[in-house]
Amino acid sequence: MIHYIKHNQIDKQKWDACISTSREPLVYACSWYLDIVSPNWDALVKDDYSAVMPLTRRKKYFIPYLFQPAFTQQLGIFAASPPDETASFLNAIPSKFRLIEIQLNLSNYISSLKSFEVSEKITFHLCLEHHIEEIKNNYSENIKRNIKKFEKSGLAISNEKSAEDIIMLFRNHKGSTLDSLSKNDYEVLQQILSSASNKDLLCIKKVYNESGQLIAGAVFLRSFDAYIFLFSAVHPEARENGAMSAIINCFIEEHATECKSLDFEGSMIPALARFYESFGSEEIVYLQIRRNTLPPIIRKFK
Repeated sequence: MIHYIKHNQIDKQKWDACISTSREPLVYACSWYLDIVSPNWDALVKDDYSAVMPLTRRKKYFIPYLFQPAFTQQLGIFAASPPDETASFLNAIPSKFRLIEIQLNLSNYISSLKSFEVSEKITFHLCLEHHIEEIKNNYSENIKRNIKKFEKSGLAISNEKSAEDIIMLFRNHKGSTLDSLSKNDYEVLQQILSSASNKDLLCIKKVYNESGQLIAGAVFLRSFDAYIFLFSAVHPEARENGAMSAIINCFIEEHATECKSLDFEGSMIPALARFYESFGSEEIVYLQIRRNTLPPIIRKFK
């Protein structure tokens, strides 16, 4: 039986054990990660944690709703058994959540569910199990040119512990033109990186120019049998020397032949999708679900 459990009643030890043994284990669904991106998250739990679903919740106009937290690509239902209970879990979401906009993981399938709108989102996965030469054979010519351009630049890629300057670089350039990330989102990102670093789950790579200025940086997060390209930033100067292509290639070189994959975390933006695909990665589809039962007057303002 599926039970709705409030945050303070969740057994996080059993929760994390369920996530780690599920068909699609994801760091996003670990209790420590959820505590950061959605404090006081609730849950749906089957029996004695044989299957679970986090309910990342907020309130607006005193009405509770479910949302997809920033820096959390996929959540949904996690279980070790075949994914045959997606509909049962979704139908068990309490009706008090009048708006639901969440993303499921790759093991969650919906054949038909009339109460939800279902749409597809994409990410790109690169299998790292092969030798680096075999992986590089699938790079596009443009990526190969970028790597050679970077090698000729004389610049170096460094491994570092902190990503604060990468976040600042993003905020000063690309972030300044976006309204999708709030001040709170950046604070959440800092907390994720701090906790992940303490758990030895991070790989941070940077490139500085000859003047010592950061021009490119990337944060990779280890997630069970995968790595996630969690966050990155580039200065306009880096577009001229292929620094980001070189950073990603460096990470791939270091982890080639591992029984893992690299998840590029998107993108629905065509230019980024082409860039990620240029490393020989495979397009992967996952689902986003939505249900809106808000009162008409509030729905209008939503």
